[in-house]
Amino acid sequence: MNEKLKKILSNLPSVPVPERKLDLSTKMKWTLAILLLFIVMSFVPVFGVSKSYSLSFEILQVLIASHFGSLLSLGIGPIVSASILIQMLQGTDIIHIDTSEREGRVLFQGIQKVAALSFILIENGVYVFSGALVPAGPGLFFPLVMFIQLVAAGIVLLFMDEVVSKWGIGSGISLFILAGISLQLINTTFNPFITPIGAIPSIISSFIAGIPLNALFPIITIISTVALFAVSIWLQGVKVELPLSFGRLKGYSIRWPVSLFYTSIIPIVLIVTMVAGVQFFGLTLFNAGNHLLGTYVTEHTLFGTQQVAVSGIAALLTPPTIQQLYVSATTTGITALELESMAFYTLILVVGAAAFSYIWMYLGGQDPKSVVKQLMESGLSMPGFRRDERVLVDIFKRYIVPLAILGGALTGLVAALATFLNTLTAGIGILLIVMIIYQFYFSLLQENGDEFRPIKDKIVGQSME
Repeated sequence: MNEKLKKILSNLPSVPVPERKLDLSTKMKWTLAILLLFIVMSFVPVFGVSKSYSLSFEILQVLIASHFGSLLSLGIGPIVSASILIQMLQGTDIIHIDTSEREGRVLFQGIQKVAALSFILIENGVYVFSGALVPAGPGLFFPLVMFIQLVAAGIVLLFMDEVVSKWGIGSGISLFILAGISLQLINTTFNPFITPIGAIPSIISSFIAGIPLNALFPIITIISTVALFAVSIWLQGVKVELPLSFGRLKGYSIRWPVSLFYTSIIPIVLIVTMVAGVQFFGLTLFNAGNHLLGTYVTEHTLFGTQQVAVSGIAALLTPPTIQQLYVSATTTGITALELESMAFYTLILVVGAAAFSYIWMYLGGQDPKSVVKQLMESGLSMPGFRRDERVLVDIFKRYIVPLAILGGALTGLVAALATFLNTLTAGIGILLIVMIIYQFYFSLLQENGDEFRPIKDKIVGQSME
């Protein structure tokens, strides 16, 4: 890479780093301010979009923290896509930048920013000019105006992420995803004005109308959501602790935790995104007259008119919910396609998440060899074993690889169960909430532990340590 390009990448506009360590109060103010701005932007409609616009793939809103038809129609999608691409290129040594030094980190961040800006332009361009976001009228005027608005909002969101990362708590991307899912949970649980109404208003109205049977599935939905939250929280806490010691400081040791969800949320996000992509392109191809991925029929539901896959791989990746199975069982009978789609969807999520977890472990520099190298550079070793990289790699491989694969498979299983049980948020939403809250919790402990611990102890006591 020539020096001129390095200089350009190192001097791109960015949010300045605080000159001193920020206290918890300041971080909270910045985080809440950005969160409020994000919520406002997610409800501001894009000028020029058709009023008849509707969404067919709600799962995409959860994954990319978006609200289709608003300024955040693509949410964090372009930013995350760019980040994953650059990390994969770095992990495979296609690009090699030493991020252990400040100059390397600045250069790497510059490359990520250029990639993110490129993805913002390309993805919004495809989204608008392909007709995925229906314009209010013919011609190029409305699509062009919509494109400019979405690109401007995407750039603002990119800098909002930087503000949270440098001046707030945790990651801006995680904050936006958490906010989007939380808003969805509030709507599906309490909102009496949407169609269909929230679960609790639905239960109340069913009993008032003297039709308690109609409250059955909203009650199942609430119980399923709470149960899967409890399971996800428990799984998040499962870990193996490996003893490590400092060679130069005899008698001083630590325990290095290997979490069951070792590769965090990336693997399940990738596989669910792929599934949603197949469904999306299947519908796009069908509307263009190509039945390669499946055929669709138009159905009238509580959400309005929707095109539903009835054959092909798109149908196999669109499993029924427990309520849909009940309706089928009491009318025409449960079909072979419904059973096949449940099995196929579960298999794809479980195997896919496990495979992506294994792959991401190496691409993200979390594989046993990389971990051992970092620990040895810090002067750490395992008591009772020779300070030999090959020996330690073999030991760490026994724990890290199985946990990464098992953790990925379990995230896929939880996401599939949430889909079947029709929980209050999309299947992956429950896992994302739990993992992101844990990330924020440990971020607070590491960066502002002295201020955060007294507050935490007053609220929940000592149990979370």
